[in-house]
This record gives sequence, C-alpha cells and structure tokens, in this order.
Amino acid sequence: MIGLVATLLLSQNSLQTDFRVTPYLLAPHNQSITITWFSHSNQPGTLTVANQKFTTRPTKTSILDYHSIEEAERSKFPDMATGTPYKHQVIVKNLTPNTTQRYTVTQGKSTYSASFRTAPKADSATPIRIVAIADCETEPDGRNIYREWSTGTQHPDSTGRPADQKNYLVTETQGFIENLKFIRQSKPNLIMLAGDIVQGGGYQRAWDEFFFHTAGKFDDILGSTPLIPAIGNWENFGARVGGYEPWAVKLARDKYASYFDAPANNVREYKNFYHRQDYGPVTIITLDSSNGLPDNTDNDTNKNINESTYPGNNLTDLNPGSAQWNWCMDQLKEARSKGQIILVQFHHIPYSSGGHSLPTSLPDSSGQSGLAMRAYTPYFQKYGVSAIICGHNESFERSQLGDIQIYDVGVAGDGLGSSISDRDPRRLNPWRKWVAHVDSTELWRGSQLIDGGKHYGHLEIDIIPSPTEATLTFTPVYSFPVTNEQGKVTKFERRVYNDQVTVNHPRPKKPLEIKTPGT
Repeated sequence: MIGLVATLLLSQNSLQTDFRVTPYLLAPHNQSITITWFSHSNQPGTLTVANQKFTTRPTKTSILDYHSIEEAERSKFPDMATGTPYKHQVIVKNLTPNTTQRYTVTQGKSTYSASFRTAPKADSATPIRIVAIADCETEPDGRNIYREWSTGTQHPDSTGRPADQKNYLVTETQGFIENLKFIRQSKPNLIMLAGDIVQGGGYQRAWDEFFFHTAGKFDDILGSTPLIPAIGNWENFGARVGGYEPWAVKLARDKYASYFDAPANNVREYKNFYHRQDYGPVTIITLDSSNGLPDNTDNDTNKNINESTYPGNNLTDLNPGSAQWNWCMDQLKEARSKGQIILVQFHHIPYSSGGHSLPTSLPDSSGQSGLAMRAYTPYFQKYGVSAIICGHNESFERSQLGDIQIYDVGVAGDGLGSSISDRDPRRLNPWRKWVAHVDSTELWRGSQLIDGGKHYGHLEIDIIPSPTEATLTFTPVYSFPVTNEQGKVTKFERRVYNDQVTVNHPRPKKPLEIKTPGT
C-alpha cells in the first residue's frame, strides 16, 4: 500500500504555524463571500482581497476547547493543539460576479494566499460544477482503520473476491485524502457536504481531523473552493465525549454552528442549521434532518435525541408546521418564482435500501431512519426540485421519483455501506435506479482488483443553464485503488461509475402541476 506519509504532501500555506485552521470559504454569492480562519492567539489578522483590506477582531471560541476526557488522553494524540482557539471572520462584499479573486491572510508571522471565483449572476449561462459528498466522519483513529467491505456483485469474468479480503484496501484517512485530490482536480465551483462530517460533533479531535484534511496540514481545498454544509446525525453526537447525553448533543451542535456560518433563516436560534444559498441560477436549500416531533415516532429521525431533555433552544423540528418546514415552503416558492434551478440537501436519506431504511417503530430499525423526510417530497415535486443530495446509509445509491434524482453520496471517506434489501425485503426501495454495491461489478484476477466495486468517491453535478431550461449531468466518481498482482495498492485513478445521468429541467416561474405526487 502507498505509505500515508507519501500522500500527505503539505503546501507552503498548510505549514504556517500561527493558524490553527487556515482560511476556508463559506456562503458564496455573486458579490460576496465569507472567509473564516482560526488562530492560536488573540492577535488580529488581516485580509487583503479585491483592493480591500480588513483587520479582524478575534473571538475567543471556548466551545471548541478540548473536553477533560480528551485532555486526559493528550499524550496519545500529538496533533492536539494548546489553548483556546480564536475565530476570525470577514464577510467580503462588493465583489464582481463571475471573477477570480486572489486573497491573502496574514496572521502573526504566517501568511496564507489563495484564490476563489465568485458566483455568476442569476441570468448567466456560465456552466457550473458542484461536487457533492457526505459521510467523511473524520477522527484521528481513521488513520489506522480499514473499514469492512462487503463483497459486491461479481463480473462474469471475475475470479471472485479473495476469501481473506474482508476489509477495504486503504484506511479511512487515505481514502478521504485521495478522494479530495480528485475533487480538487475536477475544479468545482463549490462543494456540498450533506452531513456526517466528523465522527462525533462533541469530539474536538474529530473536528481537528476534518480541518487537517480541508484547511490544514493534509490539504487546504476549502481555501479555494467554497463549502455549503448540512448537519448530520454524527454532528448531534458527542461520541467519546458524552455520547447522546443531552449536554453532549448540545455541545456537538454548538461546535458545528461555531465552524459553519450560513445566511439567516426565519429563527435566530436556528441559524446555521438550515439555510438557502443562491449560486447564480442555482438555489441550494439545506435542511436540518436531525430530529422530528413527536419524538420516538415514525415522524422522528433520531430516537436518541429528545426535545424534552435537550438543554438548549437550537434543536429544530423537521415536520409539517414547524418553523423549518414553513421556511422551506417559502424558499421553494420564491426560488421557483425566479426560475431558479433548485437542489436540496440534508443528511437522512428518505429513499434507500440500506441500514437506516426502516421506520422507527419497526423491529430492527436503527432508530435513525430518514423516512420522515418523505413528507417534503410532494412539495419538492411541486416546486421543481432537480435533485436531493443526502448521505447516511453510505451506499452510493441513486433513486428517482418523478423528475427528481435522489442520491446517497455518503462515501467521502468513512464507512462503505451497501444495499441490504436482498436480505430484508422490508427495506426494498422501488425507486432505486442504481447502487454501487450491486451495479458496479467487481472484476478480480486472483488477488488483483481490475475494475469495479464499491469505493470512496463523490458526485459531480454539471449544470448548463439557459433562460428556459437547464441541462444537469450527474457523474458518480470513484477513487480506484490500483493494485499489483499481490493485491497491494500502488496508486489511485479517477474512474466513473456506469450510471452517468443527463436530464433537461425546465425553469418555469410558477409551481408545476403534479397530479399524483409521489411519496
């Protein structure tokens, strides 16, 4: 296998020691963007961009301190930082649409430089590329974990998966690193991340690890490519720090909100958890699928979280009549009235044949089903949503309901789940069109994997807008570990699964007539 050290080639930017987290981009717009970074000290930083210069007022961010449980283990984790981090954030305005902007951040004696491209105007015909991922679930232990890898369908010419090949060929960390390399090479305009970002939202070392990958020593892709994130079930979980104890759930959500600032919604306490962001002619609506009321019913998505015991006021409900629901309906209506191309993302996949596909009330349910999110489907159809992007089951699965493409893209760098409806018919997904585990046949020649199979990867969404319609191409990409005859990984190749889909979506400025909305 390729040595991990060989893959962690650090840029000069990533080696700067005054940054705890190097600059990363949020809330991309055609005339503005949010640039955030964290430092070790309270010294102000400076940002220079587009002939503007900003000096920050650092905010001490104690919510990102290590818990005493983590501090007690410090000797085992040499990457742990010291002291409380300081947050720096600048909302840069008055930018020119659809232009490349070079920026430089100076923090202490360290300097970071990168560039980004502003979004086009809403009436622009400029092609847009979005990459969608989910379930990277980073943590330090991922550097040594080889995930279970269920045997997939075999190609007719395959000699069969070797009997001792029970686990994946590379670690979680290596898998995410290689996946991000191919994402960077594809030069997307932005990245959608549909939840399960870290292996425990209350576990600070897991957040450190995520930013090592995206704004730190492993890679700094978010310094040049804006991120639009959604919260997942793992960002509602303390993991090693309290599990699902109510205080740990709140800690996890507060850490998430501290890192990811988003445009305002309709409730101040719910800001950063659900939001709308327009990137030129594309509207991305992000929902918080963490919890549904009444708790512990089929309207719920997580039986481990209860509103009655939650010690805060930022836990959203997802169901009809809730503040989030009402806000979403307003955004869908408004986006359709403008003829926008609408994408929706949230974590809990509502249509899937994987491990979280049973309602809460049924035996063997995980208690974290996404089926409650189906309540939105008739309205997604009515307002012409083009695609729903999710994670959760980690199966890389595409379903289609009417004109809506529905994806589980949860293969960023953690588990490698699979469809299990063949073992449990209750999990049958009649809307499924493709799933990697079944439809990408494995071709083995002895110990050498030649092609196919389920791997870490991402979804490329290419959008070509015109005034009356948009052409969207969905390309499922995987990072293929090339092996020698002994089954050892020698390099990685970008490959495309056999399910590239191109659709033409009209851009009417009024709701669609859906005679029999699907659920």
